[in-house]
Amino acid sequence: MTRPNLRQIEAVLAVAETGNFSRAAERLGMTQPGVSQAVREIESLLNLRLFDRTTRRVVLTPAGRAFRDGAVKSIEALDGAVAEAQDIRALRAGFLRLAAPPFLAATVLPRVLVDFQSLHPGVALELVDTTTEQILARIAAGQADLGLGTFPPGLAEVGHRPVLRDEMMAFTNATAELPVDLRWADLAAHPIIVLTRKSALRLPVELGFEAAGLTLRPAFEVEQIATALALAGAGLGVAILPGYARAGMMPGTGLTAHVLTAPTIRREVALIYAVDRSLSPAAAAFADHLTHSLRKLAP
Repeated sequence: MTRPNLRQIEAVLAVAETGNFSRAAERLGMTQPGVSQAVREIESLLNLRLFDRTTRRVVLTPAGRAFRDGAVKSIEALDGAVAEAQDIRALRAGFLRLAAPPFLAATVLPRVLVDFQSLHPGVALELVDTTTEQILARIAAGQADLGLGTFPPGLAEVGHRPVLRDEMMAFTNATAELPVDLRWADLAAHPIIVLTRKSALRLPVELGFEAAGLTLRPAFEVEQIATALALAGAGLGVAILPGYARAGMMPGTGLTAHVLTAPTIRREVALIYAVDRSLSPAAAAFADHLTHSLRKLAP
């Protein structure tokens, strides 16, 4: 079915509202012959007369009234769709789905999300705290717009935007007799607390021990950063974690953070997204906002 175009519809509505081709042309910024031609085209398309024309007036026919009523609703719906799209572009509306590991979701993101929502209250937010594997799966399935975390390099079909680069650090009980600046070799005589091999944060620990000529024999292997911090705070060993883990050092935990050197091992926290889908204005704005916020956590 061939449909009338927007120019033709607007011409019919303007003539119906003004009752005059000249006034309709003036309203639309067209010539009178142009308006007349647009109306003739749509009448030919419909094989119906929409107006009865005399030398003194232009009056809608019954078919013309029916067309006008439906066309007005269509134009209103189109105007509404344009307004909604503009609201999304201007961040007055929109929806952002974010997936992040539990530690970052619990310690860093709440404040970031509060600040972002205060700037853009019309944007609805969804946060899922889950594993790295599930973050990747959600991005691939279109169930999340952005994924935050530490990810292995070379992921196919995933865009990658670094938002924070920090250093691996050692977290100990405040009573431990360790210098503020530690070398990896200084850890030889201490029980070590690390994340399990399922975590992307395990590899840099192994690299640090290897570079120092040490063999990593963990006293505790846990899955959550918060658990590693709690064990270190209780004096059960030295937890080797990224610098952003300082966000979990709440008052009363008895924790001290130490910079690890010789070598310095840096880790990258990134936002990932599906490369075959465009980032929404809300997702792009949040990526900028998060980058600025996370820089405050760098050692």
